[in-house]
Amino acid sequence: MVVSPLRPLVAALVFLLGLAISPASRAQSLIDGDRDAIRGIIQAQLDAFAKDDAATAFGFATPSLQTQFGSASRFLAAVREAYAPVYRPGSVWFGALKTVEGTVAQFVHLTDRKGDSVLAVYFMERQKDGSWRIAGCRLLKDPGLDS
Repeated sequence: MVVSPLRPLVAALVFLLGLAISPASRAQSLIDGDRDAIRGIIQAQLDAFAKDDAATAFGFATPSLQTQFGSASRFLAAVREAYAPVYRPGSVWFGALKTVEGTVAQFVHLTDRKGDSVLAVYFMERQKDGSWRIAGCRLLKDPGLDS
């Protein structure tokens, strides 16, 4: 059997073409078009927290997150207790929007009322109707913004 010297080149091109049209690539193009919508959802939830509007804030969560908490009042109580920088941020600055292991993640730099910096990573989920909802949030120390 004779192997063509072009075979490895063709295989490499097919592989690269597959990467170019992979779900991750398609997801990235969706992210670019949805950046404002995602940031708007997060900002609207932060605004609802500022008004103690549990029902509105809860409405921006995915159905699975709503099921996990059970009620808007429980959701607000959990945010108040465990996510104080999100509940009452001193300042908010939207950072990168990325796909992390297939999940859309919006990085938001916050300062709490004491001036300490926190990085909130919001995990976003597109709904069947095309809208975005918040699937979760993880708080991390944000050494990049501390003075």
